[in-house]
Amino acid sequence: MNKVKFLIPILIILIILLVGGMAFFAGKSGVKVPGVALTTPTVSPTASVSPTPTVKPTKIVTGGGILSFPKYQLSVPVDWQNTRESQGADDEKIILTKGAYQISITQGGFGGAVCLYPGDADIEGPSARYDAYKEITTKSGDLFRRSWTGEEMSSNGFAICHKSQYGWGVPTVYGHISYITPVSKTQEMIDEMDAILASLTKI
Repeated sequence: MNKVKFLIPILIILIILLVGGMAFFAGKSGVKVPGVALTTPTVSPTASVSPTPTVKPTKIVTGGGILSFPKYQLSVPVDWQNTRESQGADDEKIILTKGAYQISITQGGFGGAVCLYPGDADIEGPSARYDAYKEITTKSGDLFRRSWTGEEMSSNGFAICHKSQYGWGVPTVYGHISYITPVSKTQEMIDEMDAILASLTKI
């Protein structure tokens, strides 16, 4: 009888050790043991935050309507200055300026010229030849070429040529358009000027 009394606690301890050992090894091997709850660690996903592009506030600048040229408007960043020059009813020059960068649109009575690019043959009559260009389509669907000679980032100005039924030439449908830039310029500012020109819309 005394042996039975001592045997019962020993059996209980053995059962506890056996269950504990099974739970330990089941947790390491991923085996589910009935009656033993296993806890799975949860990993919170790391949220990736995309940088929000900076959108500059803009203003609307209008001009034009001189002689046969149309009225127009542009979307211009508010940190650009805009002025209007006129010598009379038949001419107008809208000037957009930011530091040493300038876009001008001139309407009035003047002649035109053909824009020539590498591969184009020389022609008789007024023409201007350029080494390279970047094409820009306006909101009204007009196709322009910002044109230059030499290295783009070394030039201190760009001509804007317009594609018509006769080919590439100046003035554009909106008048004479040109860029003035410093010799030391940034691509960011050139891109900003191109975006202003692309916003050009007939009204």
